[in-house]
Amino acid sequence: MRLKIGIITLLSALHDATKVENSHYNFISGLKKDFDISFIDPEDAYSVDLPIVFIGSGGTENFFKNIYDRLPKPVLLLTDSMQNSLAASMEILAWIRELGDDSFILHGNLDETIEQIKYSYAAYTTKRRMAEASIGVVGFPSDWLIASDVNYIDVQKKWGIMFKNVELLELSQYLEEVSIDRARRIADDVLKEAALIKEPNEKDVVEGARVYLALKALRDEYGFDAVTLRCFELLSRHEVTGCLALSLLNNEGVVCGCEGDCQGAFSMLLLNMLTGSKAFIANPANIDFEKSDMVFAHCTIPTCMTDNYIIRNHFESRIGVGIQGIVEEGPVTIFKCGGSKLDKYYVSSGQIVENLDDDNMCRTQLKVHVDSDITYFVRNPIANHHLIIKGDYTRQIERFMREMGCARIV
Repeated sequence: MRLKIGIITLLSALHDATKVENSHYNFISGLKKDFDISFIDPEDAYSVDLPIVFIGSGGTENFFKNIYDRLPKPVLLLTDSMQNSLAASMEILAWIRELGDDSFILHGNLDETIEQIKYSYAAYTTKRRMAEASIGVVGFPSDWLIASDVNYIDVQKKWGIMFKNVELLELSQYLEEVSIDRARRIADDVLKEAALIKEPNEKDVVEGARVYLALKALRDEYGFDAVTLRCFELLSRHEVTGCLALSLLNNEGVVCGCEGDCQGAFSMLLLNMLTGSKAFIANPANIDFEKSDMVFAHCTIPTCMTDNYIIRNHFESRIGVGIQGIVEEGPVTIFKCGGSKLDKYYVSSGQIVENLDDDNMCRTQLKVHVDSDITYFVRNPIANHHLIIKGDYTRQIERFMREMGCARIV
């Protein structure tokens, strides 16, 4: 769906309006190839996906001051290379910053400006949605995640997002109410689409589908935007794993992390909102320092990220269902937002170079060539779990995290 961009045009009375508009014609026409453009008054700024103030000429600074209070914040200032547009935008930006507010100048060639507009919309909506979001922590974090705690109060102050603890007993109650017939139908679909089924039997897949239905119902009850599940406790209570449930829910756009990892679930939700990407949350499992390659492994990959997948049992317990996904080789982004205040992050581009099949690791095993300094993972890592998404989003993520005042760990 094309973005609806509303342009509020400011021109100086000293300039001939027709001449100015003609000088900007090619620039605006270029934007129309990617966006639905309408020219609006400040009062209509909330009726479009993204309002932008086009500084069409110099001498518009006081005009801008007069409409500033009517504009959504932060204000985006669109400028090009003609009619002193950039110079006026710089003066306006400095004035806004003196007020203690934020603003951004969109400037560059046409392609660069289009990318800046797309980023600005993604960042604007992500900040707004994160400020309204909630994450359910079902069963509380696993005992071994000693560096993955989150201070709920500090995080709410910074991001607006809320964490809520939910006893695992509530999930157990939903499990008792799940329709076996519905679970069987879901299991049938999973089995039909799988390339192979190894250790588990059909009953194991049905039990995994029951967890999916129960967790989905719990999430719907609370209205969580994301969930993280203390999945290993399911093993001791119900002799079933959560891997299939998390994989299927992530397929549907319901962000779900494992082991009760709050930092990991937050990172998954953030990536999903900012880039629209599904994430594979994984353990770094092996590092080749000479080649700058490392292996990421886990059992919960969304099947929609895979070219095909194999139904396996859970690696550690050797029961239930785990997912061995085969993922297309190509560019990826590695990311983690962490710290108790969720105020630091790691990001790097990379390339999937091989899918492995080692019985001593979790089932999905991706060998990734890491483009940044790989010693981060042994020198100053942000805890254990890191995320893999397809494609290179490092510039977009880097800019957004800087804007949020987060520190990059290298």
